[in-house]
Amino acid sequence: MLSIVIPTYNAAAYLPLLLQKLREQTIQNEIIIIDSESTDNTQEIARKEGVQLVPIKKVSFNHGNSRNLGLQLANSSVVVFMTQDALPASPQTLENLLSMLNSQDDIAMAYGRQLPYPETGVFGRFARLANYPAHSVVKTKASIPEMGIKTCSCSNSFAAYRKLDLLSVGGFPSDTILGEDVSVAARFIMQNKAVAYCADAQVFHSHDYTILEEFKRYFDIGVFHQEQQAILSKFSGADSEGFKYVVQELQYLSRNGYKRLIPAQLIRTLAKYIGYKMGKKENRFPISLKRRISMHPGFWLTSSKEESSH
Repeated sequence: MLSIVIPTYNAAAYLPLLLQKLREQTIQNEIIIIDSESTDNTQEIARKEGVQLVPIKKVSFNHGNSRNLGLQLANSSVVVFMTQDALPASPQTLENLLSMLNSQDDIAMAYGRQLPYPETGVFGRFARLANYPAHSVVKTKASIPEMGIKTCSCSNSFAAYRKLDLLSVGGFPSDTILGEDVSVAARFIMQNKAVAYCADAQVFHSHDYTILEEFKRYFDIGVFHQEQQAILSKFSGADSEGFKYVVQELQYLSRNGYKRLIPAQLIRTLAKYIGYKMGKKENRFPISLKRRISMHPGFWLTSSKEESSH
């Protein structure tokens, strides 16, 4: 049996189909929903479907701590973390992910392939194709010279962890704005454990971000890279990987008849770059500004964050 932990907020539009797809899986699973005071009928759906519901205060939500709560409640030795808008693509999705996790004793986590929803726009679709390719890979410390920062790249939108391995690194960090998955993966790698990407374990999960949302998202990524630099400094190439992505995106637009979107792509790239650089220097900005330009304004509400901004 697998334990599945899903943080939710106003997930009523996603939950019925997601729970149906999880019931159709070839591996038995228990579902734990950590809900942050949804104002729709998310909690009612969870109760009706008979899954374990754990309500928490919205202001107390934290990407790390909320998942750690689910980890503590999980009864299985393997815990799968998902987001509310990730939808298994087949009944074998969980089975394939677990097979990858169990393929080597040193694999501490395995994450799956994220496919774009059919209605996803060009930029959102390319992001999924570029970051989640059709071939699987097992990443170790030996991968760092070739892969750099991508060695610890992963996503908790759909990932399985050995519970004991996750507990051995202290669970997810509680002091990070996002990237709790990447931080843990980096710690696994530095402890000579492996992180696996399984292209055969597929979920639909994609976003169409506006230019402003891209700016805010990359501001948060910059904050994450700065605050987690102690562990991420063991890896290299965040800026070079970003440049490589831009070149690949330009080529994708040109090859597939979207040259007209290249000016918009350049504006999006500039927004990402400015957001990222500002995030890296977030300590120079007042808390009021950071809350306005972040996709996670609640992160900046703690007294410690406020004090550090003065």
